[in-house]
Amino acid sequence: MNTQKLKRFLSNDFKQATLTVAKKDDELITNLFLKEKSDLKGSYISVYYEDLDELKQEPKKLCNYMLDSFLANHTVVGISYFMNNKYFYGKTRFNIITTDGILTINLIDCNIRDIFPDFISRTEPAKRKGILQTLACKKIDENGKIKKHFFLSLNEDSRNIKTGLGSYNYNIFSFPQNAQIVIPENEKDFVIRIIQEMFRMYQVTENCVFKKELKKIHQLKKQLSYALQDNFKDKYELEIGNLVFDFYGDERALTQIELIEEAIKGLENEFIDCLTEEINGKQLVMKNYK
Repeated sequence: MNTQKLKRFLSNDFKQATLTVAKKDDELITNLFLKEKSDLKGSYISVYYEDLDELKQEPKKLCNYMLDSFLANHTVVGISYFMNNKYFYGKTRFNIITTDGILTINLIDCNIRDIFPDFISRTEPAKRKGILQTLACKKIDENGKIKKHFFLSLNEDSRNIKTGLGSYNYNIFSFPQNAQIVIPENEKDFVIRIIQEMFRMYQVTENCVFKKELKKIHQLKKQLSYALQDNFKDKYELEIGNLVFDFYGDERALTQIELIEEAIKGLENEFIDCLTEEINGKQLVMKNYK
C-alpha cells in the first residue's frame, strides 16, 4: 500500500477509490487505486490517528481504519453487496456509493467477515443517516405541480443485494429466504420513515385525508389479491397527492403496498397526537383565563 495514496484516501482526494484485498499463503495483500483528484491540490490532512507506516504492517487493521474513515467523512446514499465480478474468478465486489464518490471493495479468495467484522451493521446505519441528510437538504422545484413517481425495489438475488437511494427509487435492504423476500425489522422501520419524509417533502401531509388514502390502499390490495388468484399480472400505481407509487406486477406489490400503508398509519397517529396536544393547550389557556 503506497503511503501517499493512503494519505490521499484519508484526505478524500479522489472521486472513486478501489480497495483490493487478496489472501495469498494465509497473508493479506492490499492495494489501493484512486481515480481522479478532488480540489484539495495536495493539501492533505496533516494529523492522523495512527502511524500510517506502522498501520500498513497490519492489513486487517488498516482496512478497517480506512472503512471507518470513509464512512465518517462521506454522505453514504447507497450500497451494493456481494456483486459478482465476471472478469475475475473468485473476486467479490462491494460498492459504497456517496454523494461525491464511490468506494469499491474487491475481495479475492477471502470472506468479507474475515476482513471487516460486522460490515453490514457498520455500513447500513451510515447509509440511513446519509439518506435522511440528503432528503432534508433536497429542494422541491416546479412548486410541487408535477407528479413524481416513486418505486420501492426489493432484492431477489442474494448474490447481488442493493440498498440505497436513487432517483425517486429506494432499493430496500432485503433478501430471499424460503421463497419469501425478507426485510429486517430495522430496515422496514427505515423504509416507512423514508416514505413519510417523501410525503412531507411534497407537502402531501398538508392536504392528506388519511382515512380516504387508507381506504384507497385497502381497495388496491383487494384488487391485487383477486388478480393474483386469477394469475393475471399487471402494473399498478397509487397516487397520493403529488406522489405516485409504482408497483411490481406480481406478489411483491403486496409488500410495497403494506409499507406505504404502515407509513400513512404512522402519520395519522402523529397528526392525532399533535391535534390532541393543541386542543389540550387551548383548554389550558381557557382554564387559566377563567
